[in-house]
Amino acid sequence: MTDRARLSKLKTYTSTQGADFHGSKDFPLALMGSLRKWDPKGIVFGASDIKATPTIAKQELYKEIFDQKIKGKRILVCSGADDKLVPYHCSEPFLQFSKNATTGWYKEGNVYVEDNVYPGVGHAFSDDMLKDTIKFVNDTLAGKSDAEVAGQSKI
Repeated sequence: MTDRARLSKLKTYTSTQGADFHGSKDFPLALMGSLRKWDPKGIVFGASDIKATPTIAKQELYKEIFDQKIKGKRILVCSGADDKLVPYHCSEPFLQFSKNATTGWYKEGNVYVEDNVYPGVGHAFSDDMLKDTIKFVNDTLAGKSDAEVAGQSKI
């Protein structure tokens, strides 16, 4: 949302270079509260920036959150490389954090993250996304291990 405000040159963003955008009429506190409750990035980081390499103390805090929210889950993310409404570069830091965590310091959580970016696709659900989603669901229902499906990411 902050990126959209910047690109749209919203006054609540441009008047303070974004410093007062969170909590403004265009990004009210109630929305921020909802994001902290429901949005994955908001649940983990709140309105703070994403730290790619969290401290050991932060890792312990994040492990508690991950245990509650994603432990043992399989996650598929399909993004259009040309999406202007929800640009991949806005999601990428959180996705990279999640992939680093689930293959590193939170490996014991048994979380699989598949992050696919589709060149030439905008804000749409393409045929390739459908094909990959069907495969992901079928693999999940068939109980295939993450090792069996690893290496198929399109990023």
